[in-house]
Amino acid sequence: MKKITVIAPASDPIPKKKRVAAYARVSMETERLMHSLSQQVSYYSELIQADSNWEYAGVYADRFLSGTSTEKRPEFQRLVQDCMDGKIDIVLCKSISRFARNTVDLLQTVRQLKAKGIDVRFEKENISTLSESGEIMLSLLASFAQEESKGISENCKWGIRKKFADGSKIPCNKHILGYRFDGEKYAIIPEEAEAVRFMFNRYLEGVGYRTIARELTQMGIRSVKGNIISEEYPIRCMLTNRIYVGDIVWQKSYVIDPLSQKKVRNNGVLPQYLIQDCHEAIISRELFEAVQQEIKRKGAIASRSALSHKIKCGVCGRYYSHRKNYYRGRIIGEWFCRAKKDKGYCNSHYLNEDRLKRIIARFLEIDSFDDVIFEDRIREITALSDKSLIFHFKDGNVKEWRNLTYGTCDGIDRTACFSNMIKCSSCGNYYLRAVNNGKHVSWCCAGKRKKETMVKKHGINYNESDLARICAYVLEMEEFDETEFKKSVQEIIVHENGDLLFRFKDGSEKIWERML
Repeated sequence: MKKITVIAPASDPIPKKKRVAAYARVSMETERLMHSLSQQVSYYSELIQADSNWEYAGVYADRFLSGTSTEKRPEFQRLVQDCMDGKIDIVLCKSISRFARNTVDLLQTVRQLKAKGIDVRFEKENISTLSESGEIMLSLLASFAQEESKGISENCKWGIRKKFADGSKIPCNKHILGYRFDGEKYAIIPEEAEAVRFMFNRYLEGVGYRTIARELTQMGIRSVKGNIISEEYPIRCMLTNRIYVGDIVWQKSYVIDPLSQKKVRNNGVLPQYLIQDCHEAIISRELFEAVQQEIKRKGAIASRSALSHKIKCGVCGRYYSHRKNYYRGRIIGEWFCRAKKDKGYCNSHYLNEDRLKRIIARFLEIDSFDDVIFEDRIREITALSDKSLIFHFKDGNVKEWRNLTYGTCDGIDRTACFSNMIKCSSCGNYYLRAVNNGKHVSWCCAGKRKKETMVKKHGINYNESDLARICAYVLEMEEFDETEFKKSVQEIIVHENGDLLFRFKDGSEKIWERML
């Protein structure tokens, strides 16, 4: 007969206490709201600690921060991080609007916590995010909270703009260099006012923004936040601020929408309001207007290069435009055919601005590029498809600068005189001949093939036919002559950017610059 033994169920383990935290927030700095925040903190602290099944995990409170975004709320971010780290099981909050007014942020955060098994409970709406109907109700009520936020924002904007129109809106900046707002109007700070006058006068004397910033630093003048003024932008902002002549301009910028909180400059989208002579001026209106005219004059000069509408594409006939490009940590100016950008096609090449100016200076027989001389003598430049340039002078003359590194290689073993003659400036290795597909002959740095070298950058490769053409040009020969080359040239140094330095046996040197 089988024996049956009854196994009694094990006694239930002691249930683990739920770690409970709360979140509170107020958006404005008022005595009433501060009292409300302290009440929320006290209420939730007592509520959590009064429940024997709960373990107090703290109250997270953000002060004077909007609920339209979660990114700028440090306590909210800390709460979410502690939840993800497994320190919290339940989050309590007074209402959905206190947690977030942005529907996307709200649902994203709630779902993130729900995936970790963390329950968020909203007391006013009586919603638990772990319940079956929780997310549906949450989505609906969150949309109402977001629209409510938009409505509040629009009402606030209307009220502020009404005060703008009435002239009753107080200045927003309580302290700017030279002034402090005393509650009714701007009062002058004598030491800072002297710095402002110095800045305006120095700019009118022809001193640039960066130099003025450096001089202010040497004088011990700092920004209103105590920082060193080291950039051009704050100087330009102060030089164009009408507050220094006793005027205030309202609504120079505006917020696009209450959710993103992104502020943009008002370029005519909304009306601006100018209030004149509302406080004591630091500088005269004559000085201010003179500085504005000087800023416009320098801006017009800086924005228009002497090369503008001077370089025409030899492929499609469009004019070249200027742009700035970043190359290996440096800012490089380039000129390119507009058809590349407007129409998306044109097989013309980009022209390096610095090299282009050096070529122009060489053709004009001057030491360096000069805007006035260039404008006076050259009518137009045509950029050909091989990077060669045709200069059209105003006196009717036409000259051509040929790009000697654009062409096909015409045969193997044209010359052997380059062996042990071409050296890389980066690693010091000599160049070696390489033959590709039995036709293409080029010279490349031997350091590229040596694995033990620590140099990461080397001189560029050169076609043998290109080297021959360049050598003929430098030695002023109609055609390359191997015997003449060996008799004159000691060695050729290839720089990282492709420039070639020719060292001659008589001790002289000559550099050939490669057009990029």
